[in-house]
Amino acid sequence: MTDSAAATAPPRVLLVDPDDRTRESIAGLLGIGHRVLVVGSAGTADATLRLARETAPDVVVVDPRLPGTDGGTAFITRIRDVAPAARILVLIWSEAPGTVRGADAYTRKTFRSQELIDAVVSAARRSVA
Repeated sequence: MTDSAAATAPPRVLLVDPDDRTRESIAGLLGIGHRVLVVGSAGTADATLRLARETAPDVVVVDPRLPGTDGGTAFITRIRDVAPAARILVLIWSEAPGTVRGADAYTRKTFRSQELIDAVVSAARRSVA
């Protein structure tokens, strides 16, 4: 893929949430306007790491309260180990963004569809630290 094609290609997104319906809803919202391409979704830590390795997403949208994880920080580190180029967008509830360290961006889980799309696109444009 050329640099200009990569610059105009929609960000490739992996969705991570323990609830199937939530993941389906978010995938549908992200499909609006074709600005984002969902390449996978996972409801467990193991599935997340496998899909992150297989799909090489640009952005991982993750609910850090995934069962079987520490609540975020160590799980984000594990995602970065298998997909180092991916940006991590954390969906937060009422916690302050700083409570889940290591993410590139945060958005409330009570988002409007355009807010989520904008947050994903913005996260994809950030350089990995």
